[in-house]
Amino acid sequence: MPVRLLHSSDLHIGRSSFAGAPPDKAALLAEARRDALDRLAEAARGAGAPRVLVAGDVFDGTQLSDHTLDRALDRMKAASDLAWHLLPGNHDPHRPGGLWERLGRKGWPPNVRAHLAAAPVPLDPAPGEPPAVLLPAPLGHRRVPGDPTSWMDHAATPDGVLRIGLAHGAVAGFGAEEGAETNPIAPDRATRAGLAYLALGDWHRTLRVGLATWYSGTPEPDRFRIDPDGDRTRCGGGVALAVEIDGPTARVERVPTGRFVWHLAEPVLAETAEIEALANRFLHMQSAADIVLRLAPRGALTLAGREHFRDRIEETLAARLRWLDLDLSELEVRPEDEELAAIDLEGAVRIAADRLAARARDPADPDAATAWRALVELWLMRELAR
Repeated sequence: MPVRLLHSSDLHIGRSSFAGAPPDKAALLAEARRDALDRLAEAARGAGAPRVLVAGDVFDGTQLSDHTLDRALDRMKAASDLAWHLLPGNHDPHRPGGLWERLGRKGWPPNVRAHLAAAPVPLDPAPGEPPAVLLPAPLGHRRVPGDPTSWMDHAATPDGVLRIGLAHGAVAGFGAEEGAETNPIAPDRATRAGLAYLALGDWHRTLRVGLATWYSGTPEPDRFRIDPDGDRTRCGGGVALAVEIDGPTARVERVPTGRFVWHLAEPVLAETAEIEALANRFLHMQSAADIVLRLAPRGALTLAGREHFRDRIEETLAARLRWLDLDLSELEVRPEDEELAAIDLEGAVRIAADRLAARARDPADPDAATAWRALVELWLMRELAR
């Protein structure tokens, strides 16, 4: 029977700000991070794993309220059928008198263990499982100069037991996340240390480094990111890794855990049909109410196109999604001559509009772009006044 575990990391419980989200949206996103503990428990049970390994950044900081800490401990305690193995990361390092000692004074639930020292720890085997030892590499500071996993190479463990590493840091040569120049981890650490599996945290997306070395990614995303496959319209949802270790072989399966799915879209818009297609793409997605979307359109719209954008995107789509974050800095509005002529203006305002239109159409005028924006603002004010 293989050793089974659920590998997660970077829960960042206690985080309160999310990519500029307004307070009401930020509160929902913070709640989802707390609820991730329940979803991890469900994922572990579904995978038949009796334990959850959290590879650092369980918490978002070291100065969290007792209420936040108590709620997290209560969630893990409630999942009493699972063993929780927690590791200090760069956001929640283990310091004398710090966060982890506060948690210890509260009393660890019987099924929760914090690994605060770099020393082998035997894992309690489930019925039929072979013996295994956990080699944790806790961080004592936000940034450490050396490889926190180097001690694993020479860690003494009984012959024949499976060696499983647990660490938080940046593997050289595999891109950059926050603090990628610190807390470095050798890409061949699993081979050097004879590890059957090395569970890593720090990256917020899932990444396979080697046959036995994985970043789990966060169970609940907290920012907009480009999808690693290059899809700029999906940043993804939360994931954990269900791991089965049978001798030298580790089988890894991604398990969805996130409540919210984060998307980033940067479409080029020019026609009403393109606006309609954009709106329908997200409106027709399953669970649209759990989508967080940053929309940064580019291109140029007519006045009619801009009005359609406001109706379909800023009103209809925004009402359906959990949060729509709009960046319109690269979206121009270029009225057609017929549209400008149809604007119901009189007297001095009409004369001003005609002068702005003439300057906007003059490619030699250094303020042409400003004139276009002024025309659009004039049109918007007239529309709002109707």
